[in-house]
Amino acid sequence: MSPHIITTARLDWNDQGTPVAAAFDDVYFSNDNGLAETRYVFLGQNGLPGRFVDHDRALFVVAETGFGTGLNFLATWQAFIDYRRQHPQGNARRLHFISVEKYPLSHTDLRQALGQWPELSTLSEHLLAEYPLAVSGCHRLWLAEDVCLDLWLGDVAELLPQMEAGLLGKVDAWYLDGFAPSKNPEMWTPELFRELARLARNGATLATFTAAGFVRRGLREAGFEVARVKGFGRKREMLAGHRRPDIRAPYPTPWYWRRPGRGTHTAIVGAGVAGAALAHALTRRGHRVTLLEQAAEPAAGASGNRQGAVYPLLNGDHDTLSRFYLQAFLYGRRALPALAGRRPFSHDWCGVVQLAHDDKSGAKVAKLLEGHFPDEVVRPLDANAVRDTTGIDAGLAGVLYPLGGWVCPFELTRALLAEARASGLLDCRFNTRVTVLSQDGGRWHLNTSGDDLYADNVVLANGHEVTSLHQTEELALYPVRGQVNHQPTAPQLAPLRTVVCYEGYLTPAWQGQHCVGASYGRQQTGLDYRAGDEQDNLDKLVRTLPALQGLQAMAGAGRVGIRAACRDHLPLAGAAPDKQSQLAQYGGMHRKPDEILPLAADHAGLYVLSGLGSRGMCSAPLLAELMAAQLLDEPYPLAREQLAALNPNRHWLRKLQKGKAVD
Repeated sequence: MSPHIITTARLDWNDQGTPVAAAFDDVYFSNDNGLAETRYVFLGQNGLPGRFVDHDRALFVVAETGFGTGLNFLATWQAFIDYRRQHPQGNARRLHFISVEKYPLSHTDLRQALGQWPELSTLSEHLLAEYPLAVSGCHRLWLAEDVCLDLWLGDVAELLPQMEAGLLGKVDAWYLDGFAPSKNPEMWTPELFRELARLARNGATLATFTAAGFVRRGLREAGFEVARVKGFGRKREMLAGHRRPDIRAPYPTPWYWRRPGRGTHTAIVGAGVAGAALAHALTRRGHRVTLLEQAAEPAAGASGNRQGAVYPLLNGDHDTLSRFYLQAFLYGRRALPALAGRRPFSHDWCGVVQLAHDDKSGAKVAKLLEGHFPDEVVRPLDANAVRDTTGIDAGLAGVLYPLGGWVCPFELTRALLAEARASGLLDCRFNTRVTVLSQDGGRWHLNTSGDDLYADNVVLANGHEVTSLHQTEELALYPVRGQVNHQPTAPQLAPLRTVVCYEGYLTPAWQGQHCVGASYGRQQTGLDYRAGDEQDNLDKLVRTLPALQGLQAMAGAGRVGIRAACRDHLPLAGAAPDKQSQLAQYGGMHRKPDEILPLAADHAGLYVLSGLGSRGMCSAPLLAELMAAQLLDEPYPLAREQLAALNPNRHWLRKLQKGKAVD
């Protein structure tokens, strides 16, 4: 079993009906009154909900070291609801809760455990409806417009060091929970305590049910002022405290640091799915956005296709690329149906079948299956199962992504913008091309083909045209021309029930047409429609699926779009780097492993979101969350190694780290 696939907890239930973790022989909450214990130990000793009223920012971040049954989270959520009702003008406007769990409960066990708290039943049902698959990493769950849960699945000793703290920490209150030190000594370590301090903001509070001396001493050494206070019920003492405003250790990887945004207004250049998703993510957080698009309408470029397949790019190695796309896919599968419920757009979660159509693709499929992903993510199909699943007799084996399907990209883009406009915080300006960017007194001045604009931050989400501006012209990004056929449905195609991928792709019929694509013209930007590409798309389809012989293309009926891509198949998401300054900063860094190096130079307030390639429908929602987190200095939904792999400066930093020459 892969270390990235999570094992669910094995539970026993004691005579009081309390769940007991078999692996630790310890209860998940007090036999007496678990909810009262949570409210006393974790909320009360962290000063909640009272601290919400005068908090120093709109976001309040709580983090805990053991999710368990989710009782601590649900109690905190309920307290936040009550606070918002009683103090509508209070400072804290949103609750962000971070939790880690190595052995998550199964959905069935979680439902049974939470059944003990009927007063939390409404919130419990929301949690159960969004409860994620047992896959490692961060699962971001938006449970209300003002409540977000990041549930990190895996070992706390491995995950906390992978959480990005920025320069000043992210967490306002720590719930140091988990099974008792005597039952789970591997968790309660000096390394854990140091991570709590690294992730905490100055003045952040902490509470834990234990009063063990080594825990108190370890927390003090890590940077917390800690004291014994009265425990809950029959427990005599517990620990509570706060983080001292000590000098922090140097940032460990300054070449990959992420500069937060500034001010209250961001300009986004590009109204494709990436720009629209980011506009939605920022406005839902109360941030003002101006969206600039050179075309007359949104999704005029690569995001304007009729149907786009949605499925993850996985491999059996569980490398950074595979883990990023799995997390992005799972987040999108939660976020997009929720959006569709409010702003309908055409889509169908019909499944995606990837065929082993030649020796190379067969080897990839075999390698993928060695990763032992959950069946809900991907499962093998023999030739008969492919026929039964797709409705087409391919005579080939493959794999099924049962949660995959297709969406209409241009309708999705419009839905995201409609949702953002409803906030009253989005201003869209079409027929507006940005020609020059310049710094002006701590803001950005955007010279455009229309009226000029000033903004605190600028995000370039305009695909391959990101490199048309001098600040970003050296990014390792290239255009890919893709042409798609719009194929009229026919008797051979009528049985098709899923998306089918081979060296191209075929979608089920929508409005009487299928999409067959796509050509791949690297470093090509021509928008002319080419009969040769049209025929090649059809030839690849029929060559792979001979059962479709006899199809005729509708001449000139398809569409051309230009995607932006990177050679490592990952997007660019982060601050726009100053390449020449970074080469000067980090030249010879491979010879200075112990030297404290400066923070990477960038163009302050300028950011990039591009290079989504053919996976924009899969990756855009989570990338928007990432960029919103950076701009507003919030917790990130990805691990530090994934953030590094998405950093726009990664291509030359990797060379510098190895002592190689940089072009």
